[in-house]
Amino acid sequence: MARTVVGLDIGSSGLRAVELTTGRSPQLVRSGSLPLPPGVVDAGAVRNPDQLAQALRRLWHDARLHHRRVVVGISGASVLVRQLELDWMPPADLRKSLRYQVGELLPVAVDDANIDHVLLGEHVTTDEQGQPRRMVRILLVAAARGAVDDLVRCVESAGLQASAADLSALALIRASAYAAQRAEPTTEAVVDVGAEKVTFAIHTAGRPHLVRIAVGLGGAALTRALAEQAGCGLEEAERAKLAGRLPAPEGELALSGHGGTPSVVPPRTPEGVAPAALLDGAHQLLAEMRATIDFHRSSDHEHPPSRLVLVGGGAELTGFAELAGVTLGLPTRRLAAGDVLAGSGGRRHRGGVAGDSSSELVVATGLALGAIG
Repeated sequence: MARTVVGLDIGSSGLRAVELTTGRSPQLVRSGSLPLPPGVVDAGAVRNPDQLAQALRRLWHDARLHHRRVVVGISGASVLVRQLELDWMPPADLRKSLRYQVGELLPVAVDDANIDHVLLGEHVTTDEQGQPRRMVRILLVAAARGAVDDLVRCVESAGLQASAADLSALALIRASAYAAQRAEPTTEAVVDVGAEKVTFAIHTAGRPHLVRIAVGLGGAALTRALAEQAGCGLEEAERAKLAGRLPAPEGELALSGHGGTPSVVPPRTPEGVAPAALLDGAHQLLAEMRATIDFHRSSDHEHPPSRLVLVGGGAELTGFAELAGVTLGLPTRRLAAGDVLAGSGGRRHRGGVAGDSSSELVVATGLALGAIG
């Protein structure tokens, strides 16, 4: 039997797991997802360990996942991601000294944090005396040790083993880069719209330039806004959200869909028009996307995004991709787990896998790919 690896994405709204074979052309063997009751996980923090462990056991049973060693994604309010410039030093020395250089930036004590970094590049500048100064740019990743330990304990309580923890944003970048391997290399802005948080990641061929995690935005926030406006329960508001559709500017050019094919958006009919609260929420999210992309453009003139990639359940609202493409002026497409493997030369298992067309499985796929190397 071919060796397999499992990527596990634990979000506020549910669990997602993807099992891949290892090797040159990974195959999607099995995948599964399971909704979580509200409050079990909140913005990356475990609030009810027993319920989470129980849900993990059920996911493994229902999805018939074989491999019990998993790569767990970490994200949320307990994670700090920041781009830094430091004096150059050999990689081994940088790794040893990093926690002493960044201690004042952390929201917790250095000893209470898991710290890692991604090398972005290096350059030579001039100091105040006119002397050359060699600098290195890194993406600092720091997570509160307690939050990571809570996730690991839940995984182990479910009879699984956490072989590694990986930043979900980097898994997102990895998956997007895999999907685009056969396309012309370009800089992408990838946005994962989850239930309680939105992850922004800008990269070129898998090399990250910017990562931002915004807690408090996402699909659940839209549902709550709808419930408040209509004076109804959350379940009814969720149904209204899924039934609504967001209008693109009439006659504007929208570049959307999996292939990013240009099309002119026709006028919308009244049927299925999005409620005002949903449209307002979508515009708020698009404003955050624009602000993030504009900030990156102003700070990194060499890598302006030339296309937008949308991931996550919140991005699957009818009309959102079209509205995003027009609003941000970028070719826009939705990315699904099946697209990732197709782009890398991989394929699904011949028995078929339910759910590999869902964009909610993209992060879990990227986590598994990271373990393959």
